[in-house]
Amino acid sequence: MEFGKEDIKIVMCLWNFFKNEKWDEARALLSDEFEAVWPQSKEVMDANGFIEVNKNYPGRHKIRVLDVNNEYDKWEHRTKVITQTHVKSEMPDGKNLEFYAISFFEVEEEKILSLVEYWAETYPAPDWRKQWVKKSE
Repeated sequence: MEFGKEDIKIVMCLWNFFKNEKWDEARALLSDEFEAVWPQSKEVMDANGFIEVNKNYPGRHKIRVLDVNNEYDKWEHRTKVITQTHVKSEMPDGKNLEFYAISFFEVEEEKILSLVEYWAETYPAPDWRKQWVKKSE
């Protein structure tokens, strides 16, 4: 038995529901004790608040999960699932934004218990260091 496989599926379902704006289905994956933390903006949300923030986030978004990993804690009977996500957003003011997110989920008893998420906006590399680096896609 591979511990954590089902928990990865739960997190991937959440991302899929977000991508397809299926908010009730996404909420059903969150524990009643769920807490989301966005350290960069110092915000904490419960399950309902987290869904409402995402549901009402301005613009249209294309979400792509780039990588997923997990670690199972056999003593706590919890899985940590870590995703790396790429988001392209068309904002209401006509601007296009591009972000990467690293998300740390804790899954217990087939529900997402917590999430700590870091968002980073893309930016062009400075010219001064181009002699030492290659461009990625």
